[in-house]
Amino acid sequence: MTIPRTRYYRYSIFIAIIGLVTWLALGYGSRSFEAYCPFGGAESLWGLFTAGEFTCALGPLNLSIMIALLALVLLSKKSFCGWACPIGFLSELGARLGGLLWKKRPRVPGKTNNWLKLLRYVSLILALVFTYKTGELILRGYDPFYLTFSGIGHGSAGIISIIVLAVLVIGALFVPMMFCRYLCPMGAVFDPFSRLGVIKIIRDESTCTSCGKCGKACVQDIPVHSLHVIRHRDCTNCLECLDACPEKDTLQLRARL
Repeated sequence: MTIPRTRYYRYSIFIAIIGLVTWLALGYGSRSFEAYCPFGGAESLWGLFTAGEFTCALGPLNLSIMIALLALVLLSKKSFCGWACPIGFLSELGARLGGLLWKKRPRVPGKTNNWLKLLRYVSLILALVFTYKTGELILRGYDPFYLTFSGIGHGSAGIISIIVLAVLVIGALFVPMMFCRYLCPMGAVFDPFSRLGVIKIIRDESTCTSCGKCGKACVQDIPVHSLHVIRHRDCTNCLECLDACPEKDTLQLRARL
């Protein structure tokens, strides 16, 4: 099996970032591990507006990271998710392992898939409400990012935390990118901005043979082969579809409003 060249680049970036995050999680950074969480920027907003202070261990760095990522999403859609997010990387590895285990992977029907994606907005609302009401990062014990890199440390929910991680890993074998699709609150924050992303994939309909290989290569199940401009909110510009396309320059990454 030939591995696309772009994937080598992406995975190299992923591994470098996972190394950095692990280094920070081990306490070598100058701040607590929570201070580097991009979602902390969203969690702290209500407290900043109402009380003028950050929640718990959160601070200006969380807000700065979130603003920087939103700017990146406006520039290049959810490229952070496809090129830099450690949980996105682990989810993709699970999805690819599942692809090896299944001759024909079961797919979630389109309408069901769309309804299930609403769960990430529920996840976002719950995280924001509970954080505001309690003044604590109360959902930290269920956050796969925190649990993975803290070694299920301070603030975890014990066996429940282990079950959460197990469900996400096993679930990715059946449904590619399960956490990213249905539960990631940061993905819900990115969604409206992702549709506006300037740099996106364009399909040249005049040279496309409608072979469908691009759509099959997409771990988010985006029907790339039936779209002209890929404005889909879940597109991470991972470029897997470009690598899968047999027709030169039929799919291209371009800047377009």
